[in-house]
Amino acid sequence: MELPEANLDTSERVRIAFFGVGSVATAALNLCRQRSWMAVTAAVRSPSSAAARSTAGAWTGVRIWTDPEAMLDEARPEVALIATRSELGSVLPLIRLCARKGVHVVSTSEELSWPDVEQPGAGASLQRAAEEAGVVIAATGINPGFAFDALPLVLAAAAWDVSRIVVQRTLDASVFGRDVHRSLGVGYSEAEFRSAVRSRRVRGHIGFAESARIVADGMGLEIERFEEEIEPVLADRVHVLAGYTIEPPETAGVVQLATAWVEGQEWLRFELSLHVAPGEVGWQTRDRIRIYGENELYLTMEPGMPAVSTTAALLVNAVPAVLAARPGFYPPARLQPTAPWLAPRRPPGRS
Repeated sequence: MELPEANLDTSERVRIAFFGVGSVATAALNLCRQRSWMAVTAAVRSPSSAAARSTAGAWTGVRIWTDPEAMLDEARPEVALIATRSELGSVLPLIRLCARKGVHVVSTSEELSWPDVEQPGAGASLQRAAEEAGVVIAATGINPGFAFDALPLVLAAAAWDVSRIVVQRTLDASVFGRDVHRSLGVGYSEAEFRSAVRSRRVRGHIGFAESARIVADGMGLEIERFEEEIEPVLADRVHVLAGYTIEPPETAGVVQLATAWVEGQEWLRFELSLHVAPGEVGWQTRDRIRIYGENELYLTMEPGMPAVSTTAALLVNAVPAVLAARPGFYPPARLQPTAPWLAPRRPPGRS
């Protein structure tokens, strides 16, 4: 939906800056351009970023920087949208820099969703930093951030009790580039795959441990035990992708399982299956959530939520909630996902 900009002065718009210019950031940029109350003022990229070269045309009209601090000082954004890497250690310096400059942050870093998993105490540290700077730091994304945590919590609101939760997601991975495929475990021989998993060069989807903590925290429970496993899906045919080809029997996808125990019982189970050509091998992309208990609830979405567009939507749609929230650090579900703000005027801020 294109909204008219004629009645909204540039000074009234929310000034947005991006960190990252890859596929998610580019999709989010296009969405920001459909919100007349948003003004994308700048973006920061890595000097060697391959994504920068492949998406360069989409960023026409946006000044691109390689120096984050210089960008923040000159562009003076109100909100920074960080869509760079999954690992907490890579985004924390950017988040802290933005906070020191008085800039709100929304980030898609999976490990930021529950930072104490990787760095115990990081959540409290971010809370202090946000309160001292008077800003909001929010984590979002499709998973973690929605499919495996916020959405099951919303569905569970209609449940009398919850004895067990199962979330299943079947995903088309063709939307990602080769670098992301390699991190997911695609494009390896089976022996290379298993070696890469042992060394943690391949982790598949990152964020199951974080999502499990989000769900448990939302219901006042503590996880006693948590386990993950990942298995390769070997190609039985040639798959021609953007920029390269997968030959049999290289890995064309993965299946991941994660299980969490509460009070000695299996309480939460995540299942993720991803493939670079799911339709060719008879897979139906979908999302399913099952809440077991006194009144069982079962939700199925077909063809499911595509990774890039839904992550971009969550990133952009979080901005009104961020502007209205009190300073602090908000993992997913602490700052509820908000519907698109489609009015031509700027959304209301904190009173």
